[in-house]
Amino acid sequence: MEEQKNSESMFSSMPPKFAFWAGVITATAVYAVVGFGILLLMVVKGVDLGTGSTKTTKSNTNTAAAAANVNSGTTIAGKVDIDSLRNTRGEGSLTIVEYSDPECPFCKRFHTTLQQVMTDYDGKVAWSYKNFPLTSLHPKAVRESIAMECAADQDKFWEYTDLIYERTPSNNGLEDAELFTIATDIGLNISTFTDCVENKDTESRVSADAAEAQALGGTGTPFSVIIDEDGKILKSIPGALQYETVASQLDTLLAS
Repeated sequence: MEEQKNSESMFSSMPPKFAFWAGVITATAVYAVVGFGILLLMVVKGVDLGTGSTKTTKSNTNTAAAAANVNSGTTIAGKVDIDSLRNTRGEGSLTIVEYSDPECPFCKRFHTTLQQVMTDYDGKVAWSYKNFPLTSLHPKAVRESIAMECAADQDKFWEYTDLIYERTPSNNGLEDAELFTIATDIGLNISTFTDCVENKDTESRVSADAAEAQALGGTGTPFSVIIDEDGKILKSIPGALQYETVASQLDTLLAS
């Protein structure tokens, strides 16, 4: 090869010592370029250099940014069993079924949004609450969800739930004693309430709700769907959307 011959003649014409170091520098440069190319390829393919495992981005759908990246008007195929809606506020031709976590800060914010919806859409829209505690993020949320169900057994679900969301600092910050303080404040039978909270059977309601949310495509909280009177899902509300966005969806559905 002509190029190879020219290269060889260039090195042969150099003094031996200089040619040696020129060769070392050239080889080092070649290895550096090759090494950089391999490193770049590993980064592009997502290889974790520390562990040798495939790198994955940890998903936390319980964030405002994640909610903003989801199509707020997504239609989900399926139905919600109307008979399973046990904790419902208001009435109307549409129902917002919310799957929520009492320790989720975005759920806390969205709770006030739906309270406003109930005021502005009185007689048009109902709100049904279901449990979706994210146990890996908020271990306390399961017990709080159970406590809310126990308040429901004494016909005071919404009084209790509103105070849970009002008083919790979120992110697993509510003290367990506050569950019983709230129960006392709204006049629950404390003995009955305590027995219910400690009863594992109550937890099955929470688990069933969470499984339903996941079956419908919920991966973070709050996750809500808007259904018609037959339980058919018309739209989803992924995340803690602003009141104006929720109202716009409701207006469109009510007008159709």
